[in-house]
Order: sequence, then structure tokens, then C-alpha cells
Amino acid sequence: MFSKLFFFCAFLILLSCSPQQGKLSVSDIKEVAVKHFREKGFHAIKDTNHIHVKRIQTGLEDEWFVAFNAVMSKPVLFLYHISDPNEAPHYIPLSNKSEGIIEHVDFENITNDEDYELVIELHFDYGLAYQAREIIILRHPFGNPAYEIFAFPFEQVWESIDSFDNRYGLPEHSKRIENHSFYEFFEGYILIRGTINYRENHLLEYKWNAKNEEFLLILDEELHEAEEEENKGGIVHKVKGNKVLVEVNAHEDACLAYLLEDVQGHVIDIPKTIHDELLCSQVTSLSVDGHYLIYTNLKQNALCLYDIERKKNTLILKDFDSYEGISEITWPPKNSSRFGFISVNQEEFLENTRIHIFSLRDDRAFYEQTYNKKVYYICDGMGLCVPQKDYNYQFKNANLFVYTPDSSGLFTGLKIE
Repeated sequence: MFSKLFFFCAFLILLSCSPQQGKLSVSDIKEVAVKHFREKGFHAIKDTNHIHVKRIQTGLEDEWFVAFNAVMSKPVLFLYHISDPNEAPHYIPLSNKSEGIIEHVDFENITNDEDYELVIELHFDYGLAYQAREIIILRHPFGNPAYEIFAFPFEQVWESIDSFDNRYGLPEHSKRIENHSFYEFFEGYILIRGTINYRENHLLEYKWNAKNEEFLLILDEELHEAEEEENKGGIVHKVKGNKVLVEVNAHEDACLAYLLEDVQGHVIDIPKTIHDELLCSQVTSLSVDGHYLIYTNLKQNALCLYDIERKKNTLILKDFDSYEGISEITWPPKNSSRFGFISVNQEEFLENTRIHIFSLRDDRAFYEQTYNKKVYYICDGMGLCVPQKDYNYQFKNANLFVYTPDSSGLFTGLKIE
């Protein structure tokens, strides 16, 4: 007991004797924090590599070090007041959470009042079987006691092995995605959008209620009502204008197959070569007004645009297989004169990704603008590396394209002339 007390007192003396608190290093905090974690029974924390530390400034002359577990453990934080070395560290266990890794901690004014909150991202890492992330917001984190005012599991993915392929005996995985969403804060509001409770393209909006000190759900709706999407027995219908792009069962592995029909279900007459290419088209899209069809032409190793009204075919991206990935096509709301997508090429592009914007000129032909911008993406289990439409990029309107440069989910704007 005496040795523990001596160690902590020595630490306080180090703080108080330091003429410039900035000289205190993260490694100093980690050494002390390891002992505090273990004293509280968090035995998964064995050394300083198992702890992350973040320095947070809460005022002009008020600073804290926040230490938290960086390995799978019951989640916990210790807060060390740099500006007041005589203050004991604040101990914040997230007792109602299962074991996880605290990946990110930030200090933000979520409630849009004089009080700032601690925002925590908690990662539940159970290998292939289960991956999840939860956002947790603590009120009065530097007071006693801190308490939770909001929590949401913005990512939940289960994966299982259903069978093994006949040729090599390799496992065939299936995923069940309950939540795959992103959050943002705005003047007392929390917006969450993406796949939510198995519902794709969904939006939740919460508003801070100061009287009850809680965030209340005020909006729960689909993001894209203009684009009707139905799921009937595994067949996806995307209704655009007076035409329907129907996803059907593909006969080839690693293929997505489509038919172009009218709203009565009759197959629309298009050139046989394009019809055949649609039976294995990785990137496929139909404009809002149904005039333009974008598809992958494997024979030409290219992405093509077919003007259905004028019966004109145009190559818009060559050397298709030279990219690690080509994202889905996105169109501005209720607008067919512009579209965009993201290409990924880690060897050729400085930022790994490139934004492609195509705009209709003189109502006859599309011209391309490219932007070498970093757009966040992750690679799936099949090795496909692309940003996700709506989650990582979209058109806010015809002249504003937005994208997420990092994993925070916060959008950056790109004005299109």
C-alpha cells in the first residue's frame, strides 16, 4: 500500500514541479495509468502498450490527459487533471458495456450549451463472428459523477461460414448487417444515417432535451424516397422514370446481372451486346429520368454510358480491371444531368482515390472532371476496395458533391461548376 501511495505522490510532485505542463509526456501518464487500471481489477491491461492517452483542453488554461483501454477489456477511462496536480484522477468505468476496445475519445459541445461532452467510440472485436462499434456520450465528464446521455450501436455485423466451395474446399462466408451507419453532430442534434436495424438508406435524427437531459428521437425516415426500391424474393427493382432496372440471379460467379424493363415488366429493346453485358455488370446504374444507362463492358474492359433515347453508346472509363475498385454511381436528387463515382488505385493515385464527375453539356454529351481527393473506404472479405455510396459520398445537390475523407463519417464539400 505504501509503495502505491509513494508512486502516485511522486507523480503529483512531478506535475506540480514542472514549470511547463506541456513537458509532461504521454509515456509518464501511461506508466501511472497502468497501475491504476490494475488496481481497479482490469487485468487485461498488462503494460503501456495496452493504453491510449489523449490530451484534451477544456479551457484556455485547463488541460486533462484521458487514458483508456486499447485492448479488449471491460471499457474504462482515467482522467488526469494537468492543471490541478492535487486533484485525484477521475475514474469512469463503462460498467453497463461488454468487453471492447475504446478506439476514439473526443471532447465536443454536442448539447449546444455551455457544457462539453466526452464522445467515445467503443469497438467490440470478436473476429469474423461479430464486429460492432458503439458511440457513447458522457455528460459532465470532468465532474463527479459523469453519466451517459446517449449511446447507439452504429455498426453491427455478424459473419458465418455457411458452406465450402466444391473446387478448393474454401469456406464461403455470409454476412448479416444490422447496422452500418455514420453519425454527425449539429447544434444540439445527432444525425445517424445508413443501414439501421436492417433498413438501408435510413435516417435517424435526435434532438437534445435540456429539461430531461436526454436526446429524443424526432425523425425516423428513408433517405431516398424518390428512388423506389423493393426487395421481392431477392430481386431488387430500381424504378427510374418509366424504366426499371431489375437485378436478377447471375449465372456466373462474381457477377451482378440486370434486365432493363418498362414499368409493366416488359423487357426494353436495347442492343443485344448491351443486353448481354448487363448479365455480368459490376457497376450498373440508371439515371433518374431513365434516359441514361451506365454499365460495365467486360469485353472492352471499360465502363460505358448508353443513351437510351438517342441509342448512342459512349466509353467513359477504360482499363476497368486496372483499379482495385470502382464505386457505385451516384446522381444528384431528381437530376439526370450529372453523375459521379470514386475509383481506387493505390499504386497510381497520390491519395489512393479519385473522384470522377460527369456533366451533361449542351444536352448531348457528358464531359468528365476528376479530383484527386482522399475518400475513406474499407476492403471487404472478397478484396473489393471501394467507398460506399451515401455513407462515404453523395450529391447534396447538382452543384455540391460531398465525401468523407476519413473514418469519422463527417462530410467535406466539393463544389462542382
